[in-house]
Amino acid sequence: MVGLHMHAQDLDYYLELNQPTTIGDARFTSMSSATVALSGSMTAIALNPALAGLYRQQGFSVNAGGLTRTMYDQDDLFLRGSTNRAILPNFGWISKDPESPMRLFFVYNTDHAYARKFKIQASDANSMQLPIIDYANGTPPEFLADNLGPYEDMLYQCYAVDWDPDKMEYVSTADLTSTDYTHDYFRKGMRNRITLGAAFQQSPQWYFGGSVQIVTSNEDVEIEHRETYNIFSDLNYFSSSEVWTNMSLGISGNLGIYYRPVQFLRLGAALELPQIHGFNLDWETTFRATRPSVSSSTMTAQGYGTEYSWGIITAPKLQSGATIVVGRAGLITAGHTFIPHSWTMSTGRNERYLTEIIDSTISNQNLFALGTEWRLGTLILRGGGQFSPAYREGQQAAVGYSLGLAIRSDQTTVEFGWQRRIQRSQYYPFSKDFSDPFLYQMQEAILVVGIAWKI
Repeated sequence: MVGLHMHAQDLDYYLELNQPTTIGDARFTSMSSATVALSGSMTAIALNPALAGLYRQQGFSVNAGGLTRTMYDQDDLFLRGSTNRAILPNFGWISKDPESPMRLFFVYNTDHAYARKFKIQASDANSMQLPIIDYANGTPPEFLADNLGPYEDMLYQCYAVDWDPDKMEYVSTADLTSTDYTHDYFRKGMRNRITLGAAFQQSPQWYFGGSVQIVTSNEDVEIEHRETYNIFSDLNYFSSSEVWTNMSLGISGNLGIYYRPVQFLRLGAALELPQIHGFNLDWETTFRATRPSVSSSTMTAQGYGTEYSWGIITAPKLQSGATIVVGRAGLITAGHTFIPHSWTMSTGRNERYLTEIIDSTISNQNLFALGTEWRLGTLILRGGGQFSPAYREGQQAAVGYSLGLAIRSDQTTVEFGWQRRIQRSQYYPFSKDFSDPFLYQMQEAILVVGIAWKI
């Protein structure tokens, strides 16, 4: 059971676990998630359990859809990769007892997807070996594995570098500041949430709710890195191949409130408690080097670990919103989500280095959302938009917009929701440190089709 210190990619994963729900049922999707003060969405009920108290009949909902993420160079928008995912984003049920002011509910929701694919090429750049060498310098080879980690030990074991005992440094026979490389990165996974809760109608104006949530997260990552050198005396090729699977099981809860002070105004607020995650990580990494002076059969080093355990406690999320109802014609709703990332912490000793990085490079996150819905007989038109200012060094604001359509007949509604989000950010090909980032623009599109009915 060996720990693999990914550093930059660990931070990416921390922040993604902290993200609010970005995928949901068709109504939630088509209104850009501005539903904290709006009933009629099972995803919204999972986030604000008080909304279940508004149901006067037993309700059901099933939704399915797909997600596409496309990555471009940030400056010239040159395509660098695209990935597609089929998803079952949501199904749920709400009970109804005519004699009781309480409603019980169950909701399953795929609320976030990990989907990235990059193909990066660089010329006359720095080698991925440099941060590993810098970290290893001063530590003799026999102490690398125990005192530092697998990367440092493997780099020496595959003969990519030599040890200079006089200078207490690792040296290369190639100029590592003049490197041509290709870097392929593929990641897939998702975060799922099972919610069991209850809502209570205290009066026609006040509704309260609470829930317990089981959260699961899984990701599979594959990285292939290959590099050659423009100036060398012996080492002329190096590659790294990495595969890891990361799975977690967590628990959380939500508390919600809903208030109708007057007929046309609705107010809602919800607190998502920190998610406590326990992870199991399996990983395997292979380093290969080519040096004519060394037998090729000895120039491969492998590292692996199974069932490495670690943990995360995510930041809480505070959501609030308001809805203005325009009679039976339509409505306008707005929402805000606040995430204090500095509350995030690791329960594993080896990951505690991230606390200082989060405090120094990550600020609090705010997400603003606006949605609207208008009824034309049996036809319902929806739309929305969202905006999240940058909260991370090197990242820019995220912007999204959405459209939706629903057809209602008696107690059944067929719904379509589409949402598109754009954000500029960065990825660090050299996960050992935060250097030489690849700047990219991500464009994400989600299409969800669902059906909801009441009995």
